[in-house]
Amino acid sequence: MKPNNAVTPVQLAVTIISTIIGVSILGIPNFVTEKVGTAAPLSSVLGVLMGGFGILAITLLGRRFPKQTLIGYNQEILGKKIGNFFSIIVILFFLTLMGVETRHFAEVIVGSLLPNTPISIAIFFMIFLCASVSFLSVSTFVYIHFFYLPFIIIPLLIILLPSIQNVTYYHLLPITGHDVSIRMLFSGGMNVTQAVSNFMVIAMLIPFMKNPQKCVKSGLWGYAIGSLFFIITITIALAVFGAEEMKHLLWPTLGLGKMVRIPGDVLSRVDAILLIAWIFAVFTTLFSYYFLYVRGVAELMRSSRYRLIAFLGFPFVFMVASLPQDIYEVYYYVLEVTLVGLIITIIYPVLLFILSIIRRQRGITE
Repeated sequence: MKPNNAVTPVQLAVTIISTIIGVSILGIPNFVTEKVGTAAPLSSVLGVLMGGFGILAITLLGRRFPKQTLIGYNQEILGKKIGNFFSIIVILFFLTLMGVETRHFAEVIVGSLLPNTPISIAIFFMIFLCASVSFLSVSTFVYIHFFYLPFIIIPLLIILLPSIQNVTYYHLLPITGHDVSIRMLFSGGMNVTQAVSNFMVIAMLIPFMKNPQKCVKSGLWGYAIGSLFFIITITIALAVFGAEEMKHLLWPTLGLGKMVRIPGDVLSRVDAILLIAWIFAVFTTLFSYYFLYVRGVAELMRSSRYRLIAFLGFPFVFMVASLPQDIYEVYYYVLEVTLVGLIITIIYPVLLFILSIIRRQRGITE
């Protein structure tokens, strides 16, 4: 534990925000609206609340075991062998998720910006970028998130705020949807939960906080702010396009960007700014996944050879990213992987926390 690795509560919150806002922000309005129609905003709030159980459990575990990462308290609560097994499952999940989301990123880049660029090139360079920096110190990791957050948030606001003038309010009515059952609301909300439940990287950061006891408050604030952008994006996209038109838009958020006009035509293509900001958002999200992999494997192996571990994961992520045949298959893999991932990111931490209470286990605080 080095002093220069100290993480502040604000940095922890920022890391959660920039990790949550990632690949799925472009297409999430389509998925939710397709299932529940005009009830999408209500369903989104429900999805965020469901994901809140996961972030609450992770932060409470971090406060209960302030000197241990996910790997450490897995061993403490479950025993070394079983704990290591589940740690490996978590690491493999995030490597797999990184693979499919990297392919999603490549599809958007090639389809919107670089049509003549092979998919494999876009995949290669994104993974290479993450692998090149994931072995750095914890303080460097959070500084990178802190640096890029304004370049993610500000362009997103430039798209969302002007889009309000194009809102048609009857597109949001009725707010409970047309013949939408409770089960359908939960189903639509589950898509949002899948999109915002990628915060487990903070389980590797809490032990490096100056005051780990503040992790719950900062964690919940970071989750709330990051999730709020999803709710606002889904609501505005629905209000602008309507439920029926939304079904024909692969990336509704990008469609909002194409509608924005800045007075004086200072910028002819605002959607290009959104795509650049989205690239930053994708990088910080994938960066968090790879950081969890590198630090997790290093702790399991009791090694500090972060650079070697980082590049050993490269072929696996590249192979996963190369599996889908087209964008529709990419979405299928993303939805399936993240659905299974809810067990890892929400149910597993909750059960782990409950078990630690039952067994009256608590980490060393000093």
